[in-house]
Parts: sequence; C-alpha cells; structure tokens
Amino acid sequence: MFGLKSNLRVGLDIGSHAIKMVMAERGGHGKQRLVKAISRDIYTGQEKYDPDGPKKATIVPILLEMFQEAGLHPRRVHHLGSCIGGLNIAAKEILSVSLPDEEMSSAILNEARKHLPLDGSESIVDYQVLGEDHKDPDKVRVLVAATTKRMFDAHLDILREIELKPGVIDLEPLAALNSYLGHAELPDEGVIVFLNLGARRTNLLVVGRKDVFFNRDLPVGGYAFTSEIMRKLDVKFVEAEEIKKSQGLNTSIQAVGADGGAESLALSDKSALDKLGDEINRSLRYYVKETGQSIFTKFVLVGGLAESKELCEYLQQKFGVETVSYDPLAFFEGAGEVRHRMQYAAAAGLAVRAQAI
Repeated sequence: MFGLKSNLRVGLDIGSHAIKMVMAERGGHGKQRLVKAISRDIYTGQEKYDPDGPKKATIVPILLEMFQEAGLHPRRVHHLGSCIGGLNIAAKEILSVSLPDEEMSSAILNEARKHLPLDGSESIVDYQVLGEDHKDPDKVRVLVAATTKRMFDAHLDILREIELKPGVIDLEPLAALNSYLGHAELPDEGVIVFLNLGARRTNLLVVGRKDVFFNRDLPVGGYAFTSEIMRKLDVKFVEAEEIKKSQGLNTSIQAVGADGGAESLALSDKSALDKLGDEINRSLRYYVKETGQSIFTKFVLVGGLAESKELCEYLQQKFGVETVSYDPLAFFEGAGEVRHRMQYAAAAGLAVRAQAI
C-alpha cells in the first residue's frame, strides 16, 4: 500500500476546472519517480460550471475519490505541496536595499503593500531574494508573492477537511513555472514568455536571467473557447468541451442552422483566439515600455490548451517567436503512459518542492 511509504511527495493543484495530483518518490540519478498522476474534472455534466470557481462541497468528495484511487489515506501524507490560484493572488519583483534577514521581512511586507493589488483585505505575504540588482549593487531583487487571508484560510479549510496536513503552499502560476525552471536554462540575453493556460484565465510570466520578472493574469482561458462553442452550437458545457478537444481550435464544425441547413463554424475565426493574442501583445508591449527589454526568445506553454497545435502555430505566426508546449512530466521516471501531460505543470512543480519538507 502506498500509505506505508513515508517518502512519497504529493503535489496537489485544485483548479477551477479540474483537480490534478502528482505523487512521486526519489528515483535514480537524482530524478523523481512518478508513482501516480491523477486528474479529475470538477464538472462532469450534472453540475453547472461556475466561472467564479468551485465550492468546497464540490471539491472535497472529488479529492477523497482521488486519494482512494491512489491507495493513500490523506492522513499519511507527510510531504505535501499545494497551491492557491484565482483572482486574489499576486506576484511581483521589487527592489529593496540589502538588509539583515530579521529586518528584511518587515521591510518587504511594507513595500509589498504598495505594489500588490489584492482586494483590500488582510494579506499573507512571502518573498524570495533573487540576487543583486545588476544596475545598483546596493539593492537586491526580491520576488514577492501574496494572497488574501480569506483565500489562504479557505485553502487550508479544504485540506484539513480531508485530514491533509498543509506543507508547502505556493501560488499556482509560480508552481507551474517552477516545473519548467528546474530543468531549463534561461537565456543569457533576453527573456522567455511562460504561458500557463488555465480554464478561466491565462497566467503570463516573463522570466530572464538578468531581467525583471513580470506576471499578469489575462482574462482569456479555455472556458472562453468552450463558451463560444456552447453559444454557437447551442450545446451544454461537457459536450462543448469534447468538441474543443476532438475538433481542435482551428477546425470547421458543422452546426445546424435555424432553417435546418448546415452552417460552418470555424473557431479560428472567432474572437477567443484573437482576444488571447491581443492580451498577450498588450502585456508584452507594457513590459518593453517598463523595462526596455524586447528580446523574447521563446514562448513556453503549459495547461490544458497547451496541447493545441493550432494555438502554438497561431502564437508563433503572430509574434514570430519559437513557441513550444512543455511536458512537465518528461523528467519523471515512469511517466510514459500519462495522458494530457501539460495540465500537470503546477502539480509536478509542487511535488518536487514537497521533497524539501
């Protein structure tokens, strides 16, 4: 039974559309060995999709089923990484004077409140010093992450409801990015654009070896494409999801018109793809204006939509930058049979981080 193995690392990503869990243990040659990767859609046809996110009463039974399938009681998990997503999270790089550790925390907390837009309620803040600022050696680059106490407490409530002991808790965009940075070299010059394509929104992160970290939520995700299919074809959410997965984003689909005749619906002509492209373009233009850095060396895609060849081709053509889908399980032993691998980015990053507990 898995429950007897105390060395298991569990990464848990509770998303707005699906829950992803990666269970791993230490393998050979410093690698992680995948024990189990499980994904469960939150909405299976009986429930109405909630764009504001699923409630605890919906999430808890699914989590219990996933742990039962894994053969592991939540109480036996000693190395857990989980993440918080949604609107009330923020991550930003700021500059700070170099201070002793005991003074840095209070200084960063005060500075962070000026830069991190949340909902105005009490916040939970953490930080990581990235290194010296190459322009001003008297200052250090600091990555600050924050969420509201309400969101943080709600997340803990879900974990404790199923007897999971909280461990590493990260922001979902940073957890997904960590799955890539652990195995990839950043360019010496220029930056990469990391796109975490979720159901409700897309997290855009710009990362470079010497350049300013940038993070922005784009209000276009997989649900925007699904919603268009629902509206145009007059189908329910689950059927629209299946059409999106089977037909692709650039495939003409035959819909029945009001007169009973066939109408061609080409998703490439619809606004969701163009809106996503426009949001990315707007964000990158802002980054160039604020930082002066305009060398984008690569687009890296994770998340459900990252499997779409049409999306990769669209972005590569629009921006003239190499665009690749990233497999976050490629560096795990025993992950060969897992399907839809790009959606496990955050869970994989969290499982690796959990080994430090």
